[in-house]
Amino acid sequence: MQEQQNFIPELLSIPDLERYYSFNTGTIIRERWEQKKIKQKKKIKVRNLSGFGFTTPAVLNGRKVMYRKADVEKWIANNLEDLSPEEKISKVS
Repeated sequence: MQEQQNFIPELLSIPDLERYYSFNTGTIIRERWEQKKIKQKKKIKVRNLSGFGFTTPAVLNGRKVMYRKADVEKWIANNLEDLSPEEKISKVS
């Protein structure tokens, strides 16, 4: 019998991002809300301009917000830090 491979769909909903990639759904929703308010030219305090919900384009499937798997993995690759254990310790200190 063959082992089943982990199947990740091509379009991911916000709960799917939490399930497969351990993203915080509340943060993504907040970043999308902040982006909406900036487009409306309202003054708000933006916490993180480089966050996933702020920088990655969403696909609307009806009223459901979804993200392409390729875009998610591209964002992860661009924002992943390759640090040695010594560099991680010095960065925290």
